[in-house]
Amino acid sequence: MSISVVSKPKENLFLNTLKFEFPAEPVMFYFSDTDLADAHFTYLKSSTLFPVGINNIFPHLKNNDTLYTSFTKQVNGAKPLAVDFNNPDNFFLVKRYYNEKIQHFFAKQNFLADTTFIGDTQVWIKDNKAKDITIFDRFTLKINFNHFLQTPELVLSYDRQAKVLNKSVAQFVSDYDTQSNAIFDEPANADNPANLINKVVQIKYIDTEKKKRSIKLRRYAKLCELSQKGEQINYNNVFPVINNPLAYFLDISIDDGNTNYFTKKNRYTKYIPKITSFRNSYLLNDDFRKIIPIADDFTHIEAGKVKSESKQLVFGLDEATGKHKIDLIPQRGINSGPYSQPRHSNVQLFFIVPQMHRDQAEPLLNMLRDGYGQGWAKFENLQKYLGIPFSTAKGFSLVIQNTQNPLPEIEKKLEQRRGVISQNPNTKYLAIYLSPVGKDCKDHRQLTTYYHVKELLLKWGISSQFIDTKKMLQALNADKLKHKSNFSYSLQNIAIAINAKLGGTPWRIAVPQHRELIVGVGAFKNIETNTQYIGSAFSFDNTGAFNSFEYFQKDELHELAGAIQEAIINYKNVIQNPQRLIIHYYKDMSENEVEVIEDALYKLDVDIPIFVVTINKTESEDIIVYDDAFDDKMPYSGRFVNLGNNQYLLCNNTRYEDNIQSNIEGFPFPVKLKINCPTDSFLLNQNTIVELIEQVYQFSRIYWKSVRQQNLPVTIKYPEMVAQIAPYFTNGCIPSNIGKDNLWFL
Repeated sequence: MSISVVSKPKENLFLNTLKFEFPAEPVMFYFSDTDLADAHFTYLKSSTLFPVGINNIFPHLKNNDTLYTSFTKQVNGAKPLAVDFNNPDNFFLVKRYYNEKIQHFFAKQNFLADTTFIGDTQVWIKDNKAKDITIFDRFTLKINFNHFLQTPELVLSYDRQAKVLNKSVAQFVSDYDTQSNAIFDEPANADNPANLINKVVQIKYIDTEKKKRSIKLRRYAKLCELSQKGEQINYNNVFPVINNPLAYFLDISIDDGNTNYFTKKNRYTKYIPKITSFRNSYLLNDDFRKIIPIADDFTHIEAGKVKSESKQLVFGLDEATGKHKIDLIPQRGINSGPYSQPRHSNVQLFFIVPQMHRDQAEPLLNMLRDGYGQGWAKFENLQKYLGIPFSTAKGFSLVIQNTQNPLPEIEKKLEQRRGVISQNPNTKYLAIYLSPVGKDCKDHRQLTTYYHVKELLLKWGISSQFIDTKKMLQALNADKLKHKSNFSYSLQNIAIAINAKLGGTPWRIAVPQHRELIVGVGAFKNIETNTQYIGSAFSFDNTGAFNSFEYFQKDELHELAGAIQEAIINYKNVIQNPQRLIIHYYKDMSENEVEVIEDALYKLDVDIPIFVVTINKTESEDIIVYDDAFDDKMPYSGRFVNLGNNQYLLCNNTRYEDNIQSNIEGFPFPVKLKINCPTDSFLLNQNTIVELIEQVYQFSRIYWKSVRQQNLPVTIKYPEMVAQIAPYFTNGCIPSNIGKDNLWFL
């Protein structure tokens, strides 16, 4: 008898960090409490940068004073102090020291070296030069301390490419002025495009033969300020860095890589070779190691993993067994039908279609009725995914003539049907809107119209499903059968979103129900004004069942924090006597702003244990984990890495070790978690931490806008979605008649 042995999946995990050791003995730094002429001091404007023992030489120094240092360079008038690099209280000063050394190292070699907004070093390496632009690869070098491994490390990351216009600022402004020939007539774009410029590359030639030069990244506004003060600036040698507004003005794509509708970009296979090449070319040499004695290779680590049961989801009833279907793949499991039906038994849909897309309405309706595609990914029909029948609302559908402003036509049609709507209060109407633009449209005017249509329908109590017609036709008219079949996935996404908008539950997490309240909190800046803050709090139980949400728009952070506090306290009554409260908090704010919200969360006046899980997207300059034993480099789904200080990386993706038949859908970087228990830190044991990590993972699997797993949990995704939509509504407010117990924004 043969015994089959299940082999352990091969993996070889690394962090994008290079370990090193601090000097064993203290290093002599030099400080002054006043700025000295020609000293070229570095200013230390925060007490967190002051070294241990500084009050011994400057006893009157206050926390809000400025301290000056030349670091290891002896300067007349500056006082010496031995700085122990291994003392944690000196870490931020040591980090500033290393950053200056790194920047000087690359600037001396005439590389573009910039400082990120948090003070780390970003190095620009020229990739290639085209006719109109020069493309640079950007790498960030960050000094960090790994509290789990108890070692300092250099984080090396690859950022998105930067593009620099080959045309100088002087030529750019001159060309625009020439194109605007009319003196009195206002051009189509009346704003001076020079106002769109943020950063520039400035080239200064050292000698008249232009054999030597210095090249620097500068703020354009700062350069203009210096010019106004009398400094001679040669704008023929100043070149704009292309930001989003400038790219839109010039009609240049700022995105690097393939943006084809059918392409799944793998950031790992681009990212890892880039940082490896940079490390080998610029860091593994004696000159750099005089600054930081880094290891030869990236940091090898071991990872934990969530239980395999954490991936399981519960779908509709299996007719053969009478039990709910369990599956780990939403795309497959949803074919068993939804876990629960919509709250409305009489659902009627109608179409709103621009004239140019009128011919697409009937075929789409047929697909919703009869299905589309084949195989296990086939879209069966909308009724299957809703669990209830639906019909079309006679006399409601509308062909729009004016796509620039469709609101009057839609309003007129709804007014004509007002009597029918009022006579049928038990009927739930659903509008299918074939939109000429998608929600990722860059044109603010068109995007505003897009959301105003949604707002109008909501005011009438009508749920809506918007479909990007361009993407739909791109899939249906594709040459390859494989790409044509992709639209069956889109139809599945449409169907599950409709179910959730109508109050149903497409699927839930396969866990026993506990008296536990999970609240997702998001606080976001208003992109349009860059001043207001938008907050929302979403309430769920531990199975992922949605309760309700609150939305806030406040000018003052403290008011927003208070409103979030009040909402969470009120949510406590949603689940009778909850055993614990878990808050998933996403921050899209500066560190000072974050403190206001976090203080409010930590000071909640409730008599049950509170756990706060701060969740961040892993941006390009962050620590990531990759699997060198896998060609695509992405670790298995559910792996998590301990970074120390209750911080973790969690891999949320669809690379499953126990389901090799499933395709990998996208290649997201891990998310970063920080876990606190403000009520009682002793409750934060290892078992509880793993439970909380698994719960974040589970909540990333109940995103009812797509059958694909997300890398952020819905507790964070949903607040972000509301924050993106609400500013486009009238006065930035959600209509008061809209229920807060349904997911209308999906």
